[in-house]
Amino acid sequence: MSRTFHIAYLLLLFATGVSIVVGVGVFGAGYYLTPLEERPFHPQYELLKPTGVLGQGYGVIGSLMVISGVAIYSSRKRLRIFSGLGKVKHFLEFHIFLCLTGPILVIFHTTFKFGGLVAVSFWSMVAVVLSGIIGRYLFVQIPRGIHGNELTMAELSAENEKLAVALRTKYGLDSGLIKQIDAIALPPRLSGRMKPGYALRFFVVNDLTRRGKLRTLYGHLEAKRFPPEAIRRLRSIANKRIVLTRRIAFLEQFHRIFHYWHVIHLPFSIIMFAILVIHVGVAIAFGYRWIW
Repeated sequence: MSRTFHIAYLLLLFATGVSIVVGVGVFGAGYYLTPLEERPFHPQYELLKPTGVLGQGYGVIGSLMVISGVAIYSSRKRLRIFSGLGKVKHFLEFHIFLCLTGPILVIFHTTFKFGGLVAVSFWSMVAVVLSGIIGRYLFVQIPRGIHGNELTMAELSAENEKLAVALRTKYGLDSGLIKQIDAIALPPRLSGRMKPGYALRFFVVNDLTRRGKLRTLYGHLEAKRFPPEAIRRLRSIANKRIVLTRRIAFLEQFHRIFHYWHVIHLPFSIIMFAILVIHVGVAIAFGYRWIW
């Protein structure tokens, strides 16, 4: 998938998700904003109540989206038969789209009423969604090859050395300037001694401040009459060098953090799906049907 096509793919997913959520919200805004005791008298009550055609449909479709998102991503990630079917990160992005949009539809199905077993399911779902967003951030911090396989430390070091050679030969940067670039990527103390929480915080802060620090560096280069065109071309390589240097330094920490993330994410996912099965089973037992 080319970069242009990938951007179009992400925009399509984003636009589709926003359109669904905004469309459903605008359509039922009058009903959802009506006090609970007055809703049975609202014109859209029969349509949007949890057992209504649309209200129940939101729950069914939202649940199917979550189940599909988990099944598709897990199959691509764990089954060898699907190993050559595109990049893992593209399946992860589709998984995120389904598992963000689906739970929102489930919330509309509940008509924003949470109590009893539904409350446990809802907060489990919220925990799964929030931890999933964090998991996506952690996933991209572990460098991977073109097919989504994790790169070894030797491969990472070789790639980083190529970037250093490019900075020296193509752009004429001396070792001092390269060290300044690397300093932006690294914490003031040894990364191996940082606790996982501090390492994660450093990554987030570094992501937010990196561009400002690079602008300062580019300003120094301009003051030294470095060619403007060369500075523009330098930006991409310098940024790649910083990201890769940082990931190499924190590779072990992020493996540990990713392990802890699984410990949190998986139990909430199991609880959410278990309650979903119970909820659907009880609904069927009491004779509730959708459009069949």
